[in-house]
Amino acid sequence: MDAEELLQMLGEDEFGLLEFPVKAPAPTPEDRLASAYEEIAEFTRQHGRPPAKDSTNIAEFKLATRLEAMCSDDEQRRQLEPLDELGLLREPEPPQTVEEAIADDPFGLLGGENDLFDLQHVPKTQTMPDTIARREPAKDFEAFRQLFVDCHADLRAGRRKLLAFKNPSEIEQGKFFVLNGVLLYVASVGEPEFAKSNKGNNARTRCIFENGTEADLLLLSLGRNLYKGGKRVTVPDNKTLQEMGLQPNTPMASVYVLRSLSSDPQVLELPGLHKIGSTSSTAAKRTVHAVSETTFLGAPVEIVEEYRVPRGVEGKIEQMLHRLFAPARIDAWFERDGVTVAEMREWFAVPFRTIDEAIGLIENEAIVNYTYDPASGELRLRQ
Repeated sequence: MDAEELLQMLGEDEFGLLEFPVKAPAPTPEDRLASAYEEIAEFTRQHGRPPAKDSTNIAEFKLATRLEAMCSDDEQRRQLEPLDELGLLREPEPPQTVEEAIADDPFGLLGGENDLFDLQHVPKTQTMPDTIARREPAKDFEAFRQLFVDCHADLRAGRRKLLAFKNPSEIEQGKFFVLNGVLLYVASVGEPEFAKSNKGNNARTRCIFENGTEADLLLLSLGRNLYKGGKRVTVPDNKTLQEMGLQPNTPMASVYVLRSLSSDPQVLELPGLHKIGSTSSTAAKRTVHAVSETTFLGAPVEIVEEYRVPRGVEGKIEQMLHRLFAPARIDAWFERDGVTVAEMREWFAVPFRTIDEAIGLIENEAIVNYTYDPASGELRLRQ
């Protein structure tokens, strides 16, 4: 084809079929920042207020988190200043007088009868404990050695599990814990002692460690140490059955609470996110393929807690928990490349302590008297 034929074809191309569209340039970081701000501004115009961190509304929560990040970044604020017609990124004007500062003091920190520098509620002297717990060799360790051997065997066989420590109320005689990587056994818990500094009762324990030492730690001190990465060891299934008045051969199932380990920003922006589910086997078996299942958001999960129950009731308990926490259900879909990959029907923005409290109320058959308040994250008695 010579040049004349090519020019003739171009001249006769009335529909522009031979014209190549000009490719739009890729958006710059500045373009993306401006687009993100405009989305926040549009929300503010529609609702008459800036977005708030509402854990039950994932879209608004993301906008509020984005606005907070913009406000804390001086460079982003400088770039967006020409677009900030609504004043979303402006710093509040500082008070010009002491009177203005006190008038804008909602918590009364600058006013009142006491001087600003008067220390309140601070003890003038500190009371030292009568006894300081130290580890020392356990002279009767041979009486406990087999308990540690059996506990390790139960852990290897899956009859016991290591779970996060939750509350000092879990510390009871005959239970195992892991403190600083060392297995310990609570051999005894003494009579409660009134602890003025803790405004409650305390008790001195005798803890035997698997390395042959012991310590008479106060119950609350042991609890504080376990909070720092300590673990509790669950009791074997057969002991759970005895406490429930069931036969040792009763088939068991699980109700579990999970936390997502996903690095997806959509997941990271949701605080207190937990999945409540059930299985006729164990939580470990149910989650072994979590990364390939959309119900687990296609990511690894952490087992926060597992409650062993007689097989056949696990689904009913799960349904009760789902109904109770329905106001905090994350009703959202995660998309990748425009395709829905996960639906969060079993995920709830609820503190774990509240879920654990609900399980206790189910055991006591008192759950029907409570409702869930998403604003406070707590259970409330029905009016």
